[in-house]
Amino acid sequence: MSKKSDKLMQQAEQAQKSGNREQARLCYEKVLAKEPRHLDARYLLGSLLAEQGRLVEARAHLEEAARLAPTSPYIQNNLGNLYLLSAQNELAERAYMRALQLQPRMTEALVNLRSLLSKRGALTESIATAERALAAAPDMLEAHVMLANACRDSGRIEQAIEHYRRALEIQAGHAPAATSLLMCMNYHPTATVDEVRIEHLAWGARLPEPLPRPAREHGKRLRIGYVSPDLVRHPVGYLMEALLASHDREHFDVHVYSDALAEDDVTARLRGHCEHWHNVAALDDDALTAVLRSDALDIAVDLAGHTAQHRLAVFARRVAPVQASYLGYCTTTGVPAMDYAISDADLDPTEADAAYYTERVWRLPRPSFAFNPDADFPEVGPLPALEAGHLIFGSFNNLSKISGPVLDLWAEVLRAIPDAGLLMQARALGDEGVRERIQGQFEDRGVPPERLVLTGFSSLSAHLKLFNHIDVCLDTFPWNGHMTTLDSLWMGVPVLTLAGDRRAARMGAAVLHAVGLDDFVTRTPSDFVERAVALDKDRAYLGTIRADLRRRLTASALADGAGLAREMEAAFRQMHAAAVSAASSS
Repeated sequence: MSKKSDKLMQQAEQAQKSGNREQARLCYEKVLAKEPRHLDARYLLGSLLAEQGRLVEARAHLEEAARLAPTSPYIQNNLGNLYLLSAQNELAERAYMRALQLQPRMTEALVNLRSLLSKRGALTESIATAERALAAAPDMLEAHVMLANACRDSGRIEQAIEHYRRALEIQAGHAPAATSLLMCMNYHPTATVDEVRIEHLAWGARLPEPLPRPAREHGKRLRIGYVSPDLVRHPVGYLMEALLASHDREHFDVHVYSDALAEDDVTARLRGHCEHWHNVAALDDDALTAVLRSDALDIAVDLAGHTAQHRLAVFARRVAPVQASYLGYCTTTGVPAMDYAISDADLDPTEADAAYYTERVWRLPRPSFAFNPDADFPEVGPLPALEAGHLIFGSFNNLSKISGPVLDLWAEVLRAIPDAGLLMQARALGDEGVRERIQGQFEDRGVPPERLVLTGFSSLSAHLKLFNHIDVCLDTFPWNGHMTTLDSLWMGVPVLTLAGDRRAARMGAAVLHAVGLDDFVTRTPSDFVERAVALDKDRAYLGTIRADLRRRLTASALADGAGLAREMEAAFRQMHAAAVSAASSS
């Protein structure tokens, strides 16, 4: 490099440090005019142009840099970032893969690749990529998390838990691994309620002490704040609509804090039901804490629990005198500053159930959620068994809920009814390797492939039409379906459930009880199989149920959003009054 080029590179570096990107660009271009093969100038100019959004120019420079230095993982990773910005995901994947081949320990490239593979549901490829990274670097934190995530999404819960625990051994308190481990404990087929509780308590014990937020009687409307990343086409988004639409605005000042990274048509509908809508996705925990405190909420309601993109770290600091967990999670949050878990008598019927929460369980005197069917639902078709000549069972649950014991029970049903079929749809089944694994697991249990239809998720309309090909849905355990069960019932398809010993395992029974289908609730695996066989023998009954389910649902408390709103508001008043009383006596 000439002295003049060296001086120009120094000037470019100084210009970038001072924020003068245009001056830096001119310096790099002058260097390249004299030395076209100057690697640093080529690479840095391409990176600078990419930051400025000049992607076509940036691509030419970064691709040339990659030709000049074909063994540089950093250039490959940056090239991948550029392709990603240009919506050329396939090229981005190749660049990240190349970076990892050159430097297996390159965490940034692995994280970038993990995100891309996850978006297209490439679980088998994600597992293979993470395993290659761990073969080269057994203590690579992000590789363990990547492998755990892919195992969880493909239904390999035991392996997922193993790798989340390994990640936490490498970095104690790693937030994504810690909270994902808690989620997976709810899926684990043999984890006891007490084991799940202990894990949540241990997580909560590491949280900082919250700042006090004493309640006061102000004589104004109670200010309620709902916080969620899922106010989109997601079960929480769907199930919040009836409540938000029915709140009493004369007595309640409702604020919604949407943490959704990408909002959609459901978001727009929900926003239309609210006086105060705040998009907080761009705020970190410190900033969101400040916003919630400055809004002087009387009650803050978390709708996420330990699901993706949750804000429990914010609730742990206490942002309102009263804080409650509602709807989005199936057990305790473990957050000491979370005062209440809102439930009902079907989900948490006894004080023994309440003992498994760090929160006080507040039971509503009705179902604790309401269902507002989306306009996209097609009409209910005739019973498929009438044309097919045999029953077709179905499942629309995520594979994370479908463990070995679930497959055991479903296979037993299929062996007991030799001509019955099973249609399963899940995002993970869009991956060929996952489909082959599930098919093989059924074959090992005596169910041949020709009795199965395994399909990934395509579009919402195509998904909903599949219900017209199913006679009865089979529920999962120990975490039952919820939104999938409501959708099934609205499409005339009853759900056979196995009720268990915790809230997650009572969701199916709670929904079925609300529409008068207690005969579809079983208590033991043998009862589950016997009931399936009995339904196969009474297809006329299934036809009658199918024709009547929408009426049943519409006439039930599940469709009464106004009733839910009144009970939630009564609960909020009592929670606030108790907090005011406690503050005045302290």
